[in-house]
Amino acid sequence: MKRTSHIAGLLVAMALLCLGTAACSDDSCYDNGSSLPLAEFYIGHSKQTVPELTIKGIGAPGDSLLADSMSLNEIYLPLRASMGSTSYALDRKVYINGVSTLMHDTIAFDYQPIEFFHSIECGAMYNFDIKRVTATNHAIDSVVVLTPLVTNSRTPALRIYFTDFTL
Repeated sequence: MKRTSHIAGLLVAMALLCLGTAACSDDSCYDNGSSLPLAEFYIGHSKQTVPELTIKGIGAPGDSLLADSMSLNEIYLPLRASMGSTSYALDRKVYINGVSTLMHDTIAFDYQPIEFFHSIECGAMYNFDIKRVTATNHAIDSVVVLTPLVTNSRTPALRIYFTDFTL
């Protein structure tokens, strides 16, 4: 009987040790589980919320609508690991002299997908080395690449500068 309670106590201690070890795992990979470039929106020299913005993938399979007439100051723009380029259509409704106008732009990314093994908990993923970004200039003034190597950190990779139509 004494030996059975000793074994049971040992099993309980091992189970608690296993639970404690699992609770201490590094879950930094869950902050941004995939390597997605975070794009911040600027008007002029400051980060701003851009109203009535629609963003969708061009040539993407399935539903590629990321935003539908939303007010946004940033968004994650997924890149396809199976290809070296991804394009997005951005439609922005602006009011010029009280008249509503839909401005249509495209942004194209050329990049190299890089396979990356993060950890046992997080598994494998892709990082992306952005080589070039091009954009039309109807509502977009310019696009600046802040971090060419896109990892799963929450660090902004892009700044999209929009034209200020309130002038």
